[in-house]
Amino acid sequence: MQNTNLTKKTIASVAIAVLLGANLAFAAKTSPIDLAKKELRSVPTAEMPVKAASLVAQAKPEVAETTAETVVAAAVELKSAAAVAVVSAICRQNNELAPTAAAKAAGLRPKEAALIARAAAGAAPAQAAKIAGAVCKVVPAQYALIATGVAQAVPSASKEILAAVTSAVPALKPFVERATSRDQDLPVGVIMAQTESLVKETAKAAKVSSETIIASTTPAYAPPPQLGPPFTPYSGTPIELNRNTTVEIPTGGGRNYFGP
Repeated sequence: MQNTNLTKKTIASVAIAVLLGANLAFAAKTSPIDLAKKELRSVPTAEMPVKAASLVAQAKPEVAETTAETVVAAAVELKSAAAVAVVSAICRQNNELAPTAAAKAAGLRPKEAALIARAAAGAAPAQAAKIAGAVCKVVPAQYALIATGVAQAVPSASKEILAAVTSAVPALKPFVERATSRDQDLPVGVIMAQTESLVKETAKAAKVSSETIIASTTPAYAPPPQLGPPFTPYSGTPIELNRNTTVEIPTGGGRNYFGP
């Protein structure tokens, strides 16, 4: 019964202990992050990203995601300024784990979420859309910067990135649709800027915060009605046309109306 009640923390500790060649009894009493930190301390700070990527690469498939999250957390605790470099190295060597590593780092360093997402996408371009979606789920308020950064790193995935962002933050869907209603080929940065503007305008009208709109699990708010260009009244003198109206046509068959 005791074995069946093992916590995820203990399981992760054992898995990482095996990975690092540590004693299992020691692992049961030590957190996975401490085990990973111990290994990361064994190299100079400049080599930490490469070491982190190597640790993740050695993990067995069944514990790969847990290992990636643990190694990222350990690296951030040891050297928070290295978060972007560590994520980039892990993603480059472990493409399929890029969304997991980026999301974990963004949760720990939310102010750097866009930089982390962009670095992850640059290292694992095929995972760009998944990275954008995973990071937006963790830090939804940074959706515009995240989407723009990932699209700058992988421009060819722009449409997939937009789809991933609206899937991760469903409340944004009507705003993104409005921003792209006239031109779906606009750069992601432009679309996100328009989306942000629409969200702020809607929030002001509804007397709520932009964060409240973004946090909605469904598109509970809609952007304001779309207006066409302003009507400009005719400024000339109206002319009444009837069958008695005569028009003098110049000679020459209508040619040479204006001189040179």
